[in-house]
Amino acid sequence: MKAMELGTGAAARAESRPIKWAIFVIVFFLGNVLLWADRSNFSIAAAVWAKEYKWAPSTIGTMLSAFSLGYLVMQPIGGWIADRIGSSRTLAVTMAGWSLWVLLTPIAPAILWLTATFRVLLGICEAPYIPASAAAIAKAVPSNHYRGRYSAFMQSGAQLGPAVGVFLAGLILGATGAPAMIFILFGGFGLLAAAGWWLFTRHKFDPVPTGVHAQTVEAKDRAAQVAVPQMKLVTSKRLWPIYIGYFALPYCQYIFLTWLPIYLTQYRHIPLLQASVLSTYPFLVAFVASNFAGWVMDWMSSLGFNKGAIHRKLFIGLGALIYAVTMYVAATTESTSLAVYMIIIANAGLAFYVQPYWTMCTDIAPKQSGALTGLMNGCGILGATISPFVSGVIAQETGAFVAPLELAAAIMVIAATTAIIFIRVRPIGELVG
Repeated sequence: MKAMELGTGAAARAESRPIKWAIFVIVFFLGNVLLWADRSNFSIAAAVWAKEYKWAPSTIGTMLSAFSLGYLVMQPIGGWIADRIGSSRTLAVTMAGWSLWVLLTPIAPAILWLTATFRVLLGICEAPYIPASAAAIAKAVPSNHYRGRYSAFMQSGAQLGPAVGVFLAGLILGATGAPAMIFILFGGFGLLAAAGWWLFTRHKFDPVPTGVHAQTVEAKDRAAQVAVPQMKLVTSKRLWPIYIGYFALPYCQYIFLTWLPIYLTQYRHIPLLQASVLSTYPFLVAFVASNFAGWVMDWMSSLGFNKGAIHRKLFIGLGALIYAVTMYVAATTESTSLAVYMIIIANAGLAFYVQPYWTMCTDIAPKQSGALTGLMNGCGILGATISPFVSGVIAQETGAFVAPLELAAAIMVIAATTAIIFIRVRPIGELVG
């Protein structure tokens, strides 16, 4: 009976086919663009609803933080789910889920608890997606000379997505005058895209290394690594520097994602439509910087500059330095033009800072990258949850946006220093053993 079951399983796998790696990478990248667009386009609608419904800055911050609450709760579980059911299935299920809540967001903006609930549910459904992309790379790309560029490209949707979301939301609002249309169009597109991907992949499986790529010493070593108990990923103190270092990224990033249009309109007095266009520039620059970092990390690895993960930590330090300096200038200058330029450069710094973390997780835990990145991202979302609310409260109390930006710069410096000094990139068994 057991032999028959094994034969049936082998036959079923033989009938299915792997998803082509190029298609997989491109679709995950585009899905990442949509994911980040859907979480950032709310800021354009919020700028209108804030005036219409008399939302105070603290109220706006609460609405913006509601997404992060759901994302935080689900993140550790979401990474585990991605490891269990596979990346392609995770993509389809999560995209359908978050698109539904996007579609329902404009039902009743005057009812704050309902709007906040939709934002929480959006966060819950988005949580497994990005860990799923890390899991796909960890399993399919065994070479340390190539993982950086693939990881950077798939993750760079996080930089391009907000630009797309804010820009298109501004265009939709300008054309229709109705904030609700932003969510109707984005949500409807996401549901169609999820259904299409599900139909395309229902008889296929995730890509894996084949031929000579599966026979290298590095590939065999990674395939032989044994998974560790899930709780060990939480309790091992040797992994905590990764979590602490990553906390700063979403804290700083979500100031841009959530407050940038409002900052430009209310504190720099730029018209909303112009602000929505300006809000795209930092993310476009970050998209280029993200992919640049991935390629340079691979280049450094091919030259042998990977001992102690120096090719990863270099970009953590460089990114933190760029962000801290430019944010301090943006916070204190009276020139609106200079502030905008500094914000654009600061996003390039964030792009440099983020890529090493996602790639280090694929270095450390090739069979548990979903779970490890889920925990890492969960710690980061603590920062994202706190950031919009704290920034709104401080801005409301001080009547300016100087202190929130200075605080973000300080958090970035502390987190980067911790990461550079204490992170060790070794197989997961050695780190938690």
